[in-house]
Amino acid sequence: MQLSPTQKQALSNLLDEELIMAESMYSLLEREYEALTDGDPESITTTSKKKLEQLQEMEQHLAQVNLFLLELGLTADTRGAEQAIAMTGPDRALQSKWDELRSMEIKLQRQNEINGGIITIGQRRVKQALDILSGKAGLTGTYSQDGETKFGKSNGLHTKA
Repeated sequence: MQLSPTQKQALSNLLDEELIMAESMYSLLEREYEALTDGDPESITTTSKKKLEQLQEMEQHLAQVNLFLLELGLTADTRGAEQAIAMTGPDRALQSKWDELRSMEIKLQRQNEINGGIITIGQRRVKQALDILSGKAGLTGTYSQDGETKFGKSNGLHTKA
C-alpha cells in the first residue's frame, strides 16, 4: 500500500513540525548549558520553564503523529513511523526528513546528558558543602544490614575545608 498524496503531505507536515520543535529544543538545551556553566540561577530557571513548555508542545504533537499513524493502521511508535515513510514510494524526501529527525534526536540526547552531568556535579558539590557545614564531612558512611548509612570518624575533614 502507498500513501495518497494527501497523506504524504500530512506526513511531511508532521515531520517538518517535529524538526522545528526538535531544533527549538536543541537551542534551549544549548542555552541551558550556557546558564549552567555560567552559574546563572535566573537564566537556569527561565530556560527550565521554556523547556517544560516545549516538552508539553512536543507531547501534543506526538499525540497528533500517533493518531495519524493509527489512522493508517500502523502502530503508534517508531516502527509505525518508519513503515509510513516506506509507504511514500520512491520519493526519498520524507526519508531524508526522517533521517534528519533521528540525527537531531541523538544530538538532543547527548546535550541533555551533558547538562544532566553538570547538574549532578553541582548537586554533589552542594552536598559536600552541606556535609562540611553540618559536621558530617570527615565521616565515612557505611551501610548496615538494614540498609541504613552509619557514619564513623575519618581524618579527611581538613582536606575538604
